[in-house]
Amino acid sequence: MDNLCIVGLQWGDEGKGKVVDYLADGFESVVRFNGGSNAGHTVVVNGSRHVFHILPSAALKSKKLLIAAGVAVDPEVLSEELSLVKSLRTRTVVDFRATTVSPLEKMMDATLEDFRGSSALGTTRRGVGPAYALRALRLSPRVGDLVSDSYDMTTIRDFYKNFLPEVPDMEGWRKKSKMLLEELTGNVSDLVNEINDRNGAVMFEGSQGTLLDLLHGTYPFVTSSGTLSNYVPESVGVPPSRVGDVMGVAKCYTTRVGSGPFPTEMDEAGAQRIRIEGKEYGSTTGRPRRIGWLDLVSLKYAVRMNGARKLSLTKLDVLARLKEFKVCEAYSVDGEETEDFSRCLMEMDRVKPVYSDGWSIKGRLGANGIPGSVQELIDHIEEKLRVEVKLVSYGEDRSMTFER
Repeated sequence: MDNLCIVGLQWGDEGKGKVVDYLADGFESVVRFNGGSNAGHTVVVNGSRHVFHILPSAALKSKKLLIAAGVAVDPEVLSEELSLVKSLRTRTVVDFRATTVSPLEKMMDATLEDFRGSSALGTTRRGVGPAYALRALRLSPRVGDLVSDSYDMTTIRDFYKNFLPEVPDMEGWRKKSKMLLEELTGNVSDLVNEINDRNGAVMFEGSQGTLLDLLHGTYPFVTSSGTLSNYVPESVGVPPSRVGDVMGVAKCYTTRVGSGPFPTEMDEAGAQRIRIEGKEYGSTTGRPRRIGWLDLVSLKYAVRMNGARKLSLTKLDVLARLKEFKVCEAYSVDGEETEDFSRCLMEMDRVKPVYSDGWSIKGRLGANGIPGSVQELIDHIEEKLRVEVKLVSYGEDRSMTFER
């Protein structure tokens, strides 16, 4: 048994979907362990783009797809995605303990963002945050509840009447959700443990990124669930010893969507060039992403928080089109330099990046698909982060991923 956990090391959108798709052949099953339809994982095969919001990104590899208890499941979105892969030999199982997302949570999400006004977080308004909040209040129906004939939506509708101007009847939504989920509902914890007990391997796929973690990210501009590798045992229902190796995924520059601190954010002229070259628009919302230079301070923090020993580095082809780029080596706070990201979490709005300049990528692809000048950057990242760069991506298509 050699399980593997894939996590994002930045503010999401690092290319986790591509990495999961590329590595999936070596695993019996892939498990999505956090988040909900607020995530968008993209896989490009022969120029054709496939975006998954809830299904694991191994859907195109005809693997057993498992959705863990820690995921917020929107039955409508799940139904749409299943219809896109119905011709493939996939089997999908949704844990009966998973939280559900209904139209009521989406309405509440929009209401909360409007309430925040100029302090809005920039959520996707997909209802994931309110769904997790309702779960903490012990009000949200689980997948197993929707499948049960005895579940009554009255309580949750009465709750929302305190906050929403109009609460629609939910019976139509509930019946459709029941029809979908009753054939998919199962015990993901048991399935994963059974696979491992007979020495089968599982890959755990995370959504969003380390810096969006509810507890350890740049709060309050974070997502509504855990994004770290240590969320796998709680979400899936396996012991920590079965998380396996952890591979972090990072772009060779940095992006984030929505509001919040962003130390290496560049000016709009530079950002627009990278945004166009790297197609940096949200997979879920289509919003343009904010663009910044590579930030080794936050990456060092993310590697440590996840226990990552391997790294997949993406979007090198985008940097190759620039004459020169920057790498942030430290932060300056009130004139004092530090490489400790956690020390700056409470004062992130005052951080100034300290760069090493003069980086460039030149030359044609070598035998391993990597330009010779890229090796210097990879060596520097490995030395600073104390990880091994195992995969590099030199284009969005599946075929443009190379092992080292």
